[in-house]
Amino acid sequence: MELKNAKALPGGVYVFGAAGGDLIFEENGTVLGKPARPDSHIVMDVTNLSDFCVSVLWKFWDDGSEAEAESIKMGLLPGLKTRLALPVSTVLGRKLFLKRTPGKLKTVTQGRPVRPDKIRRFAVGVDRAPDETKICLHGLYISETEPDFPLEGRPLVDGLGQKAAGLWPGKMSGEDEVTAYLRAEYEKPMPETAEGCGKYGGSLSKRFEPSGYFALRKEDGKYWLADPEGYAFFSAGPDCVGIGGDCNIEGIAPLCGDLPEGGELHRGFYSWAKANFVRAFGDKWYEAWSKITLRRLREWGANTVACWSDPRFIEYAKTPYVHILNGFPKAGKYIFRDFPDVFDPEYAEDSARWARQLESRKGDRYMIGYFMCNEPNWAFVDKLNIAKMTLESGEELYSKGRIVELLKEKYGGVAALNSAWGTDFADFEDLKRGLNKFNAAAIADTERLSEEMVREFVRVPALALKAVDPNHLNLGMRYAWLSSPALAAGKEFMDVFSFNCYRHDPWDSIEAMVKMVDMPVMIGEFHFGALDRGLDATGIQAVASQKDRAKAYRRYMHRCAAHPMCLGAHYFQYADQPYLGRFDGENYQIGLVDVCGRPYAEMAAEMTRTHREVYRVRAGEMKVTDEKQEIIESIYY
Repeated sequence: MELKNAKALPGGVYVFGAAGGDLIFEENGTVLGKPARPDSHIVMDVTNLSDFCVSVLWKFWDDGSEAEAESIKMGLLPGLKTRLALPVSTVLGRKLFLKRTPGKLKTVTQGRPVRPDKIRRFAVGVDRAPDETKICLHGLYISETEPDFPLEGRPLVDGLGQKAAGLWPGKMSGEDEVTAYLRAEYEKPMPETAEGCGKYGGSLSKRFEPSGYFALRKEDGKYWLADPEGYAFFSAGPDCVGIGGDCNIEGIAPLCGDLPEGGELHRGFYSWAKANFVRAFGDKWYEAWSKITLRRLREWGANTVACWSDPRFIEYAKTPYVHILNGFPKAGKYIFRDFPDVFDPEYAEDSARWARQLESRKGDRYMIGYFMCNEPNWAFVDKLNIAKMTLESGEELYSKGRIVELLKEKYGGVAALNSAWGTDFADFEDLKRGLNKFNAAAIADTERLSEEMVREFVRVPALALKAVDPNHLNLGMRYAWLSSPALAAGKEFMDVFSFNCYRHDPWDSIEAMVKMVDMPVMIGEFHFGALDRGLDATGIQAVASQKDRAKAYRRYMHRCAAHPMCLGAHYFQYADQPYLGRFDGENYQIGLVDVCGRPYAEMAAEMTRTHREVYRVRAGEMKVTDEKQEIIESIYY
């Protein structure tokens, strides 16, 4: 075993630098001395001895490559002996996320797919962290089947859902304190619409021709949203406005302690945040939560209730909102992850059915627009060539037929195709039988054909949605990033191109996106987290303190408002994630409020200030802040 940026201590303890490191195994075609069969599992029993959550990395190298082909990241709570089991088939890249197992947090795959029989090196290690990381490795072995997951330990959260260990500013002392606090919050008066804003939150200082719905307007090279009354609107508000804290407690009873009544959700999920409101208000808890939450959003100047927010709250709040469609159209088969066989007639049929969910919303003047989906899993692979994967597949696919038609149009005869591709097909139908060697010309052709497939992926459902609801804006796909130029295909069927932008400064990402799509954009997600208030993972972008979170929010929103093509940005998310992990295991300190329903005062104050400033920044009347936050390494998975 080779150590990289790590040192071994007695008792199986390894210490890694803040830059992360690896324990590397290399055994010529085997993993730990056994063949890497797809149906086997690599099992590791490990304890995180650090004071914060750790991202454990599994890395795989294939033939002769210096850079790892595939890596898999798993989250690990501090101070808990945990069994991690990785199905070897994960390296094929067919799944982006793996299910939770007891004690483990979220799992995500990264990199390019690799065949198990091509694995030549394997490593376990840890990702970058704010400080050095220490783990105890109790055992690492191959299992022919999925193992069991023993879990022992003390409760890691208290009866309020807070981390049991430690003290920090704002930590509640018990039920009486949280109940008194929430009841006092309920008695505060509800503010009116923000000063200088109309009924829908648009700025009274600038008006366009009203359309009765939210619309796009362009003036002097700058795009704006116009609210139904025509007032200029820059969209700002949090995602996931709901009671929050939906913790996946399946299999982790030893870590939960006694669960208070009132926090039960759907099967296997529990919310301490809900239980805290039930304690304070009994059966009237939802009414109280809704009133408190709407008052806060108004005080903070948030003018948008963003994605995945509680539909009942949206109806109650009478505040502009964005909607994300449930599910996504399917076809008979998938080509890679969630990319369907888009030329299958069933795709169009299912798109028409799927689009009907907008029927009840098409007359809603508070709805800004709709997102078609969020972060398609297939788009997480850089430079993914979906047409090449289609031709490599041994399955019968309608998309193969369309690819063949387009190649016929380009080459005319199969001889010309063979000459360009270095193949010996007898006819074009031979292409449908599968191909596993692609020269430069074939790669170039399939990259172009991938754009045609992505365009169809967007076109069919987008037209179905407009047929049902011609009144609202199509806000796009919320791509995680533009992993390939092909993702810009289909933009002509959207009104706005959306993406999620986890950066400390969004300007360069907006610039790159606009250069590629040449249309207005909206940011669907961003956030900042810290480790100073009782949670042990920061989320995707990390800062040193709550004060730095507030600075980061202001600077981010200023930069968005200053860009002439950006229409708004939505913060992910309203409430902190549960300490023991949501449905997939994320447990980040990224909320505007904590599990006890208390806002982070620093964030609340700076959001209020920022939302008063964005229209002045957008109009060029105020300079973008030059105050910067202190950045630390992130903990996320």
